[in-house]
Amino acid sequence: MDLNAEDLQIERGELDPPEENLFYPKGVLNVLSLIFKNKKYARPRGKQSPKFSREEIYAIGDFLFLRSPYVEIRIRKRLPKVREMPLKRKMFVKHLVGDAKFNGAKAARMAGYSPRSAKQIAYKIKQT
Repeated sequence: MDLNAEDLQIERGELDPPEENLFYPKGVLNVLSLIFKNKKYARPRGKQSPKFSREEIYAIGDFLFLRSPYVEIRIRKRLPKVREMPLKRKMFVKHLVGDAKFNGAKAARMAGYSPRSAKQIAYKIKQT
């Protein structure tokens, strides 16, 4: 088997596939070694580290490096939970553009916030 320059770069781990979030086997090993060298990465350490049998290691190696083209690994990205604005904040916005005529402190007082801290609350809400 004759390897060209691109194949040699792949074998050394210098080249990754053009698709996003994919790695060749050497790239996977590089990423794993970086994770295990990183002291701040949250993973079990010492005696709490996972233990693997030979069969499990072979299964993981087969899955990562020799898997069927029909097996697809997808990266699931978590979407941030959409939260609704609190009622007081909605009332603040309504009063700000309505009766208070863009006077933030007045709108905060009308929405039910503390009169003593209305100015600071209005400033904070306007910044977000």
